[in-house]
Amino acid sequence: MNSFVKVTTKDCIQGKCGTLVQVNGNDVVIFSREGSLYATSNVCSHQHFSMLHKGDVDGFEVTCPMHGWKYDVRTGESTNGQGRIRSYKVRIDGNDVYIASHEE
Repeated sequence: MNSFVKVTTKDCIQGKCGTLVQVNGNDVVIFSREGSLYATSNVCSHQHFSMLHKGDVDGFEVTCPMHGWKYDVRTGESTNGQGRIRSYKVRIDGNDVYIASHEE
């Protein structure tokens, strides 16, 4: 069973890019897409750069600004290469945003 960690409030979530938070010492990015929140690791699986929070987001896809690898923010699966990034469950309670302390 996952335990959840409060990381931010809905008011602090960026709409056009990812919002960087910390979960148990790990960089996690929250994406707001079509009324829902999704969370993934901030680390690209290509060359392990921690820059996904600065990537362009189009629909449900984030592009790593370093080398252009793309990931589905809902699943963490790469959409133009091999591999995946970690994805995390998100829970909202009122205005508070919680992330599962363990990956999906």
